[in-house]
Amino acid sequence: TIGKVCETLVNESPMKHVLKSRLCNELYATLKMLSEPWQSVHGYLADLYNSAIMVGDAVNASICYWSYCAGGFFTGALDIRSVSNNLAMCIKEVAKYQQNTILYSTMGLVQCCRHLSGRNITDIDIKTYDELDEIGEKTGNAFLAWQNFNCRVSDCFWMREYMSVAEFSEKYSEKYPSSHQKRILQVICVFFEGIACFNLARDTKKAKWRILGERAVMRMKQFELMMLKCNLENKCRLLEAELYYLDGDLESAEAAYKASIVSAQKNRIINEEALACELYGIFCVENDKVNRGFKM
Repeated sequence: TIGKVCETLVNESPMKHVLKSRLCNELYATLKMLSEPWQSVHGYLADLYNSAIMVGDAVNASICYWSYCAGGFFTGALDIRSVSNNLAMCIKEVAKYQQNTILYSTMGLVQCCRHLSGRNITDIDIKTYDELDEIGEKTGNAFLAWQNFNCRVSDCFWMREYMSVAEFSEKYSEKYPSSHQKRILQVICVFFEGIACFNLARDTKKAKWRILGERAVMRMKQFELMMLKCNLENKCRLLEAELYYLDGDLESAEAAYKASIVSAQKNRIINEEALACELYGIFCVENDKVNRGFKM
């Protein structure tokens, strides 16, 4: 792959640490994220951080550290306690180097982890989601707005606040209709939106949520064609399962739930394996299939 070719060329260069630092996101990490399993790529970010420190590149060191924390959280490569512990060190470092965009992006992730874990992980004054949104708008910083949006939606999603997920997604799409089209995190955002909308469709019986859920399925299938299958397969199958369940096709739904669990387990996407197990469990309880759920 292009990512592996890039890695080989960089490692063979006598200036490899400089190149790793300078190419940390735009070329190196991003290309590998598109062409390799996300769980394996996450470990490279620590290596990129070390290279940036070795050549005295404080800016890219801060970016790599934040990316390591964010990547660990969003891909499930790190458990939430590990993410929280790393964030506590990361936020002090980016504050020291006065990297404000990364500092505020880190604050959004700290807020998310603090809400989900119930732990106050730093003594630094952390701004609220609303305050971070205001900073993003005042400075015209689309990157900060996008990162804060992802943290906020993730917070609501894992707390099963599905209406908030849908409302924040709609609000963000209206303000920034095309700003994040090429970002890896868009995959996770679409995934969360789809799950939220299908649950809202079942709960409210409103056609609006079904339409938005179907759109998420279509977009995820497009992502699956563009990116490495092992990163997307479990997400596609889980969205399909939720759609089948909404349609009353219980046999297809059950098969898709199981396929999602197996795919997430095989590819070590632990947080989404747990999500698939949870949604399959709800499906079993609601359809008098509890004994089948125990067999998984």
